[in-house]
Amino acid sequence: MAFLQKLKETVKVWTTDPSNYRKGIWSQILLDGGFMPIDLSNNSNNQIIEGYSKNIDVYSIIRKIVDVLKSNPWIVEKQLSKGTWKELKDTPIHQLMDQPNKTKGYTWDDIEEMIAIYLLVTGNTYIKGTKAIGFEEISELEILPTNGIVIINPNLNYFNPKYEYIFNYGVTSKIFKQDELKHIKYFNPNLATFQYGLSPLQVAANAIQVGNERWAADASILGNRAVAGMITDKSNLPMQPEEAELLGKETRKRMGGATKFGQIMVTNKDLSYIPLGLSPEDLQLLEKGKVTTRALCNILGLDSSLFNDPDNKTYNNRKEAEKAMYTNCIIPLSVKISEALSQYICPTFYPDQVVRMRQDFSGVECLQGNLKEESEIKRNDVNTILRQFKGGFIKYNDGLEMLGLSRVNGMDLYYWEMDDELRAKFDFSNADLQNSQNQQN
Repeated sequence: MAFLQKLKETVKVWTTDPSNYRKGIWSQILLDGGFMPIDLSNNSNNQIIEGYSKNIDVYSIIRKIVDVLKSNPWIVEKQLSKGTWKELKDTPIHQLMDQPNKTKGYTWDDIEEMIAIYLLVTGNTYIKGTKAIGFEEISELEILPTNGIVIINPNLNYFNPKYEYIFNYGVTSKIFKQDELKHIKYFNPNLATFQYGLSPLQVAANAIQVGNERWAADASILGNRAVAGMITDKSNLPMQPEEAELLGKETRKRMGGATKFGQIMVTNKDLSYIPLGLSPEDLQLLEKGKVTTRALCNILGLDSSLFNDPDNKTYNNRKEAEKAMYTNCIIPLSVKISEALSQYICPTFYPDQVVRMRQDFSGVECLQGNLKEESEIKRNDVNTILRQFKGGFIKYNDGLEMLGLSRVNGMDLYYWEMDDELRAKFDFSNADLQNSQNQQN
């Protein structure tokens, strides 16, 4: 790694010239050529390896997004004539979700995970459906590795492109036509690479690099105390490079490792010890963890307080932060994936109907609001309207409309116009209001 190589070179120079220690070793290492930005622009391999697999912050944030996303159930719905939707049970689509890939043993949980991770890390996901011979329905799903795909447009036509997806992995080499797979991507405004999605990690490349280098520096501090000090000969004869190297090896042997953290070696030679403490500026360079986490959370639509950052509490409590996570990140991501799956899978099973797949968020507690408070408000509204109705100020149907319910035929009546039977039946009770709501539906 560039950082560690720079560290070794700098320490070697300073061993022979200890008077330089006041110049700020860590500032020099980090700012004078040690920081080499990684290339995450349209490079899915680097995005996966350097941006995700090697970065603790990125991995933990994306892992949380994916785990929360997968925790919500999927439903299949059919559109009715009035634009409303009716849930379908035990459909062939449910069977596909039960066994999306028998060959590889994938579960639907695996499919969701691969779709979401590839999309969040590289900005692209490629879904390939397999159809049995003689059938139009998709029988298996495969998620192609994004770092194995190259997109070409042979006709070079912007308005009517004929994209081809070249996939290479080991001895496998295939070319897929545009209608043979489903490409989910984030919009990319770069005209040179707009056929590929824009990776969120590409936008956060510098923050990711800071995180990678910070963890490398932390590991160096713990393992070797990051050059805690230097030993120099106090005699008038300068130490030769060979002597310095030999002394350095012996020092590391006796002092190195976490178990010897902070210890100082003592010798019987007339040597002096020069401590190399970190300056406040150097400490700030190594305290970039929170800043990096906040930057990544901003890119992905999360609040960093969900990731052990108590100094950046945008919301008053965790429930509000979790609600914002759903509304700003989880639900938009789910909608994007659901629309793509509905376009690609559902028509193969229901070519003459409008059927969709989506996730059901009705059971998410943080999205339900304060149910107790809302129930109390509704109860107070009913009591107020009932008093107005019995006082002869409003008609029964007027009260229903004030509660957001539909009018009931024949009930444009004041309280004093109703007989005892009607008054007992239509009294704004729960059963009464439920009947009105059923009529509305």
